Amino acid sequence: MKRIISVILSSLLVLSAIPVFAFSSNEHKNGDVNLDGTLSVKDASSIQKAIAKLIEFNEEQNRLADFNLDGTVNIRDVTKIQKVLAEIDEMPVETANTEATAAETTTEPGTDTTADTSATTATNASDADTQPATEAETTFATEAATELTAPNPVPDSKVDIYFTNNKNWSKVYFFLYNSENATGEKEWPGVEVTKYTTNSNGEKVYSMKVDTSKYNRIVFNDGKDTNQTANVALNRASSGFFISDNSNKKLQLVGTYAYKGADKGELKEISMDYPMGYKKKVWIWTPADYDAKSPEKYKTIYMPDGQNIFDFKNVAYGGWEVSDAVESLMANGGRGVILVGIETTGSKRDTELTPDIGELQKGVESYGNYKNGKGKEFSDFVVNTVMPYVRKNYNSSTSRCDNYVAGSSSGGLESFYIGMEHHDKFCAIGALSPAFILFDDTVWNNYLKKYDFKAEDMPKIYIYDGKVGLEDQLYPFIVQMKERLIKGGYSKDKIKFVIEKDAEHNEAWWRHIYSEFLDWALF
Repeated sequence: MKRIISVILSSLLVLSAIPVFAFSSNEHKNGDVNLDGTLSVKDASSIQKAIAKLIEFNEEQNRLADFNLDGTVNIRDVTKIQKVLAEIDEMPVETANTEATAAETTTEPGTDTTADTSATTATNASDADTQPATEAETTFATEAATELTAPNPVPDSKVDIYFTNNKNWSKVYFFLYNSENATGEKEWPGVEVTKYTTNSNGEKVYSMKVDTSKYNRIVFNDGKDTNQTANVALNRASSGFFISDNSNKKLQLVGTYAYKGADKGELKEISMDYPMGYKKKVWIWTPADYDAKSPEKYKTIYMPDGQNIFDFKNVAYGGWEVSDAVESLMANGGRGVILVGIETTGSKRDTELTPDIGELQKGVESYGNYKNGKGKEFSDFVVNTVMPYVRKNYNSSTSRCDNYVAGSSSGGLESFYIGMEHHDKFCAIGALSPAFILFDDTVWNNYLKKYDFKAEDMPKIYIYDGKVGLEDQLYPFIVQMKERLIKGGYSKDKIKFVIEKDAEHNEAWWRHIYSEFLDWALF
């Protein structure tokens, strides 16, 4: 029955179109459907509810809801409001006529060369009005209460990519390619990009629209084979990039940001009692579009190593900047996600993030203190303490389809363990550079045989690794895990296996790839 209701609601959200006049009230600005005098994400949320028949607009609100002025109210209006709020599109020009017929007005914004305080300000022509309407995902809680989640509209695969030339290269090239089929838009060094604006620091910012359905990697370079960045994931959660590596080596690392994207969300730090008798910090980040009272619950991602997943200055490689990936997704038309980071640092980290599933493989003890692992205790803490707290105090969905767990290294191993142990609670696992090396084939087979890999509620699994240094040592065991899962009947469609040959074992490289996990997991 729930499945039938889900299909009906999804269809309503896509197919329902409310006929309206193509002008707004003299008293309220276009899009201000809650009539509070301000255009905000709350208006976009209300329009989504009206499309799904969850609320009913009066005649005045119906007129205001036709934000793109095409004569109907549908998901395209929500997308355009989001882009206007994110400053990547302009307000539509209102048109009225005496017969009150729908008039179409399309505004093609030009390039804005005004400096931006965070990075830069350049606006490309928007194609928001030509985006196809898409189905909203409808999910239901495991409890008796029904929850409707409206995580997007799904962003267009064509996104604007911005590169801040903070190293002052004489020329800038974008090399686009698809890592899965080894095809590129153009041979190395790629496309010379000449369109740019100048930011408040006097740095040139180059931009180009890229179809992420065709290309999933980008390398920024100077065209002279002298300077280039590392391979960077390219997807619907990509936006702005700059060179973060202070070294002079040829292959340079990048930082990420949402170019002209959503305002920064809110990060809160709390302290929780850990079952092992000490306190543990937990960081909870809510996006700029967060609405505590919205009936559309928020997807939530839980991550160990919370001390370095945000842009913390005391981290050697600058942190993962996971919130920047979410903000980039929002800037491209997506909805925000709640991020939860759990502290796992110091001498206790190795023990906390090692599940006790069998005897350790010989020789791995030299890597750290993994004996008598307390991974079960950490897993139970996440599921029995952190998740209930988040759901009680935040508008977080309880549906399995809306919850994810991800981490790297030992955190990748533990995330895999948490997702498997609680596969009824998590939709996808992000295992980046996971320490599968800690256990041999016999231990893993004995542990995994208790699961039915063909069950519908087994989570999707994103597995990533590099080939440099420690990454290369982890690689054989990561490949074995992929083969073990598939041989055991795990659907290939549920596994994404990614290898970046130049990648090292640190936060900077996980930052390069995190947006891909985010895009793949959510959609």
